[in-house]
Amino acid sequence: MKAAAAAVSVVLASSLLTGCTAGAPPGSSPSASSGAVLASGSDLGNGRPQVSYDGLMVRRRIAVAIHPAPDADMDKLRTTLVSAAGSLGLAVSPISPDVLGASVLEHTVPELIVALPGDATIADGGELIDLAFGQDQSFPGLDHVHVAQVLVHDVRFTINSANPGGVAEAIALEGILADALGNYETRMGDGELELAYTGPLLSDKTVEAVRRGVSRAAGSSADAVTVAPRSETGMGVDMALEPAEAAVAGEPVHGH
Repeated sequence: MKAAAAAVSVVLASSLLTGCTAGAPPGSSPSASSGAVLASGSDLGNGRPQVSYDGLMVRRRIAVAIHPAPDADMDKLRTTLVSAAGSLGLAVSPISPDVLGASVLEHTVPELIVALPGDATIADGGELIDLAFGQDQSFPGLDHVHVAQVLVHDVRFTINSANPGGVAEAIALEGILADALGNYETRMGDGELELAYTGPLLSDKTVEAVRRGVSRAAGSSADAVTVAPRSETGMGVDMALEPAEAAVAGEPVHGH
């Protein structure tokens, strides 16, 4: 891990079925539901940004991207996918298409994409698709599917404050994190505000912009905002060892 960090962070909850985004109420804990971790990187584009905040702050996840046929019933595709995931015990989370590789995004951006839990495999993604849409994928409204391994940032931004609720409100009103991260989740403790994010890789520039924005709302300096992994367990990713073109995009699923 090249960027040393200590601390905690913020994230807005997102609903898989409705696609809406909402902030966590003051004093609440992050949602344990499947739709609590989606976000999009504002400076990502189709390429990988410069990332120094890595190690346990970067994780590999399996993403399932659904490309509907014209005039498809998207609600039916979503509910079918979610129902199948529930049957398999997979807590899927909606996530930005920016996590996918350019080879997928070049032909069309998927209208429905979810991330599987951190311990899921490509085979789990294939099993989910088979259960939801059938092995022949002749499900009404479905064109094709991609199952891909992707890299995501899984980080926490933390700042100490005598009034964490006021700082969270100021951040929400200014739209600091919403612009930089997309969705994020907030948690307030005794004298501490935590902002959590899981989503497309963030460039060093974006991370520093978030730190400045949070510190500005708190009337402090960027150095007072710490950046750390959301979890200290599991396997992270050393970005210096990743190939220039990471193999994160899957081919259309015809037998996965």
